[in-house]
Amino acid sequence: MGFFSSKKEEAPVVSKPQEPVRPAAPKVPVSTDMVKTPTNNLSIIKDNFIVKATIEGKGSLVIGGEYEGDITIDDTLFVEKGAKFSGTVHAKNVKVSGEFIGTLYATVAEVTKSGKLNGLINANQTSLGGAVDGVVRSIDSLEITKSGAVTTKECKSKKIKVEGSVKGRVVASELLEVTSGGSIDGDIITKGIRTEQGGSIIGNIQTYDEKIHSSETALDDKVAPKADENLDIDPEIAKLIKIKPDDMKKYAKKDESEIKRIPADKK
Repeated sequence: MGFFSSKKEEAPVVSKPQEPVRPAAPKVPVSTDMVKTPTNNLSIIKDNFIVKATIEGKGSLVIGGEYEGDITIDDTLFVEKGAKFSGTVHAKNVKVSGEFIGTLYATVAEVTKSGKLNGLINANQTSLGGAVDGVVRSIDSLEITKSGAVTTKECKSKKIKVEGSVKGRVVASELLEVTSGGSIDGDIITKGIRTEQGGSIIGNIQTYDEKIHSSETALDDKVAPKADENLDIDPEIAKLIKIKPDDMKKYAKKDESEIKRIPADKK
């Protein structure tokens, strides 16, 4: 007579090979540049070239050497660190990391920390992180970053944010914001103002009046616009970006939080 055990045999345990531990991918620093370095349909003037010419065309252009003349392109002009440009530019974007002397028209203009600009800026959006000596007209927004040092007869925009330093007249038709460490030394005209602790303002403050200040300018004869030119709606910029001047009148949504209105008696 046979006997059968009620205990079931356990299946052998098969160990799975451990997957190798993969190191975490390194974090890629996020660029804070407004204008990215162009890569498509790109032409380059190398650092050993000195060029005097007039250029018109499609695509982007990098200046690495010295250039004197006018440029009209439908994409990006990039003036590299150590390069020098002198003339007038019409482009979709302009990024200055070298030296720029002259006048620029663009939808977006940027002067980086290593950049120097002496002249006139006409743009929709502008970021100044280098040394700027000139007049700035930026329709929608103007930012002076922490490394920015601006000396100006006039900086004018709807919204202006100052993290660096500005010496000269500042006109903000919507809002002026001075962050901690930012400073303004000069007359100020603005509809609304917001300041952080540590920000510095030295000068007279007036309330912005569109009837008075929309066409008023502090430009000298060399860069003065035509008498009928509205500084808030520059027809040259409108032509460049192919939209009607009236379309530029559309303001961004107003941020009413923490905005200090200037009493009428402070005019």
